[in-house]
Amino acid sequence: MRTLSLALALACSAAAQSWTPLFDGKTLNGWEARATFAPPSTGDWKVSDGSLVCGGASPGWIATKDTFRDFRLQLEFRGAATVNSGVFLRSQKEGEPHVTGYELQIWDMQPAGYLTGSLVGTVKAQPTKIKADTWNSFDITAKGDHIVVLLNGQKVLDVHDSKHAAGVIGLQCQAKQNIAFRNIRLQR
Repeated sequence: MRTLSLALALACSAAAQSWTPLFDGKTLNGWEARATFAPPSTGDWKVSDGSLVCGGASPGWIATKDTFRDFRLQLEFRGAATVNSGVFLRSQKEGEPHVTGYELQIWDMQPAGYLTGSLVGTVKAQPTKIKADTWNSFDITAKGDHIVVLLNGQKVLDVHDSKHAAGVIGLQCQAKQNIAFRNIRLQR
C-alpha cells in the first residue's frame, strides 16, 4: 500500500511539473483576439513560420481562453530595438488589460521608466535591453503575490504585489509595431 501511495504521489508531482504549450505553432487554438484602445481594435494577429505574429496594422491584444492563478510561463519574443509590446499577466478579458492585470513591458524606451521587464505602473525592473531582431526569452513565475521575471536568463524583477490574483495571459500589439512570439508554454 505504501508503494502505491508513493507512486501516486510521484505521478501527481510529475503532472504538476509538466509543461502545457499555450501556442501550438500552427493555429490560434486556445487564443482569442480582444478589442481594446480607442477606437476598439483587435490587432492583426496571425501564425507565420511557427510564431504568433502581429504586424501592427492596428493595435490590440490576444488572450488565452483559459485563466490562470499560480504559474510559471516561458516564451520567446522578437522585435526591433524600438519595439513596443508586452505580456499581460492575470488580466481580465474585458477592460484595459494593463489595468485589470499586470503588463510585463517589452519596450526599452517607455517614458515613465517602466522599461522591458517592468510591471507597468507597479514596479520598475533592473535596467536591461532586449536583443534587437533576434529571439529573447521571458521566464515568469507568479505564485500568490510573488512575481519573478527573468529576461534572457537574467533576473530583472523580483516583487511581491497582490493587486491581481488570477486572469488570462495576453500578448500586446501596438500600431506600427511588428512583434513575434513563439515557444509559449505554462506550468501550473
